[in-house]
Amino acid sequence: MPMSRRQLLLATTPWVTPPLAAPAWAQPRWPERPITLIDPFSAGSNTDYFSRALADELARLLGQPVVVDNRAGSGGAVGAEAVARAKADGHTLGLASVSTMAANPALNKALRYDPLKDFTPISTLVTLPSATVVLASSPHKSLKDLLAAARAKPATLSFASPGVGSAGHVLLEQFSHLAGVKFIHVPYRGSGQILNDLLGGQVDVASDNIPSLLPHIKSGRLRALALRDQQRLPQLPEVPSFKELGFEPVSRPLWFGLVAPPGLPRELQRRLNEAVQQAVRTPAFVQKTEAVAGTVAAGTPEQFQALVLQWLEQFKATVATARITME
Repeated sequence: MPMSRRQLLLATTPWVTPPLAAPAWAQPRWPERPITLIDPFSAGSNTDYFSRALADELARLLGQPVVVDNRAGSGGAVGAEAVARAKADGHTLGLASVSTMAANPALNKALRYDPLKDFTPISTLVTLPSATVVLASSPHKSLKDLLAAARAKPATLSFASPGVGSAGHVLLEQFSHLAGVKFIHVPYRGSGQILNDLLGGQVDVASDNIPSLLPHIKSGRLRALALRDQQRLPQLPEVPSFKELGFEPVSRPLWFGLVAPPGLPRELQRRLNEAVQQAVRTPAFVQKTEAVAGTVAAGTPEQFQALVLQWLEQFKATVATARITME
């Protein structure tokens, strides 16, 4: 069953968070050189927003530069595979998302990594709502209007996602199945390209995480029809959630986390988790997260692995029920 925000936070937050000990990462031999943080989506995307915020804080804590390396493609699979194949010495990390750890593995049988075996989990980072949007000039004033138009002329309205196999793609197909409508799926390589074409009128509808959309919703250039969250957001109090509109299965906030290549020594996993626990609780990171309606949700590696397993199983069931394919 879909998780509520409270359940999701409980699953990703330790029952007791002890005061952080003196920096274990100050011990010699690690990190010896700059750390690469591979982001599986393009610069300017929602993952990129948090990758760079995290990189800034980790660099300050670890005493080495943390360089964000954007490797977009195949719904996040290109970047995720690069992490899975990297040396497990603590100098390569990966930004993990629902797309790379659940949606793509559930849909793509040709995927060349296993989300449960080919990564060392470090921690969840944040939970994040998303929104379905249209241009402010669109004739679709509500989700009801959009569905009516889609039913009147099936497979004529174009709907953008961050890529085939991304969470946006799977959730779009699940929503279409629940609503009994058909859109033309238009996959992209990241949020920046989606916004350019949506604002330029090349696509009719898009669904993406809040960071890339919020400024344009606030400015009046985009109209949000529904939010993927369990309740309305303080930043957008007039926008209903999918849950309110009768589509609770697609009304869950998504999440981002941090992983390392498989086989990372336990001591490095522990040190990285401690560093993340401190990094995401800094005023700067919290402020950046709250500015885009996100919630800090750090936890233990074990909690993160359990979360990935739960979402992977749920997406596998969704793919089977809605008969979603890679086409």
